Amino acid sequence: MVLWEKEGEADMFIEQEYIVWSMAYDLAVNHDFEIVYLNETNNEIWLATMQQRKQHILRFQLKQVDWKNQLQQDLGKTVQQVKQNRHFFNGRNIMIHSVYVAEHPPVGEWEHLLQPQHVKGNKNMQIQGYYLSDDQKMTGRKAIYEQFGLSTVPIALPENMIELEDKVRALKQGLSSFQQQKRKEKERVFNQGNVALTYILLAINVAIYLMVEANGGSLSVSNLIEFGAKYNPAIIDGEWWRIVSSMFLHIGMLHLFMNMLALFYLGSAVERIFGTWRFGLIYFLAGIFGGMASFMLNPAVSAGASGAIFGLFGALLFFGLQYKRIFFQTMGKNLIFIIALNIVFGLAVPQIDNGAHIGGMVGGFIASFIVYLPTKRHVMWQSLAVIIYIGATLGMGIYGYHHSGQEEQTTAEVRMTHIQHCDNEKNTIRLIR
Repeated sequence: MVLWEKEGEADMFIEQEYIVWSMAYDLAVNHDFEIVYLNETNNEIWLATMQQRKQHILRFQLKQVDWKNQLQQDLGKTVQQVKQNRHFFNGRNIMIHSVYVAEHPPVGEWEHLLQPQHVKGNKNMQIQGYYLSDDQKMTGRKAIYEQFGLSTVPIALPENMIELEDKVRALKQGLSSFQQQKRKEKERVFNQGNVALTYILLAINVAIYLMVEANGGSLSVSNLIEFGAKYNPAIIDGEWWRIVSSMFLHIGMLHLFMNMLALFYLGSAVERIFGTWRFGLIYFLAGIFGGMASFMLNPAVSAGASGAIFGLFGALLFFGLQYKRIFFQTMGKNLIFIIALNIVFGLAVPQIDNGAHIGGMVGGFIASFIVYLPTKRHVMWQSLAVIIYIGATLGMGIYGYHHSGQEEQTTAEVRMTHIQHCDNEKNTIRLIR
């Protein structure tokens, strides 16, 4: 293949199209750049990638800029578009790369406008330009690739315009298909299962609450103990089943309502991501882990599903570890904020069983490593997680067995769990007080 000789204005336009789409296709398909926006008609493409904790955004456009002020205005427009769509991009620090492919460079002194510069009023955002005119397209292309530590392969253009047009058409169709494929993969991530088990758990919790209310009430400490609340002296005497049974007891209507609201939204999200049986295992392993942490750290009578519910937070954090880009584009920032807020709230309110909460979240995270995700496997990490979970659970049990009995329990204080609420439709999570 040899470089194709230009025979007219239309021919040069096709060649410029090829430069734009071949670069975008190579970066997206071969180097895992995310496709943010495609416009085949206007020959405009937006890509994004994260490198060294900095979000890089590339805007490719086939556009002839005739004057310096036009270039300056278009760079400003690019910055505004990024600001308006900030929620699509991860990371605090952003570097914008605006790439122009055209026949001729602008008139006047314009080169300094393409140098890296901070965006006015935003010290965490920079913009850099590249102008690939016909006589600079190979040099400019190399500079873009070098910016990301990538090596370039010389472009060999077809020998006739018909073949070149076919290649451009194939690149557009290929990149569009690749974008649709990635979109479907993202959708599948959130549709690995239904919410059947979430509804079953909701029904069980409500049924048990009604049974307790009908037989002495859920506000009676002695009644809670009779129905299986976490009560350390009884556990030491061998009633270890209380670690599980206490997950289904609630203290008053408000406690039940808010915990079930949290379970409905968090459970729905986790069950759809992990699938039903993985969700169930995470829920129970997290509840057990949280119950053991409470047994080790908290001598008071306690009950509630929040240890298991906090385990669902841990599961979503594990999901974020595996799908960082999707996680931060959807629930990530809100989830981390709510977890931090819940921990602070728990430390500030003396009637919160923080051992069960934090233990449940840690247990849910470890349990997520054990089951992993439906489309992923990692035998070594899964095996290590099983060992850690068993070792930590036994350790907490042994410690609690030898230390809990040293503290006298007369009038038992019932510690209620804190309450969360997550909006699955908007992929955001909110704290309910």
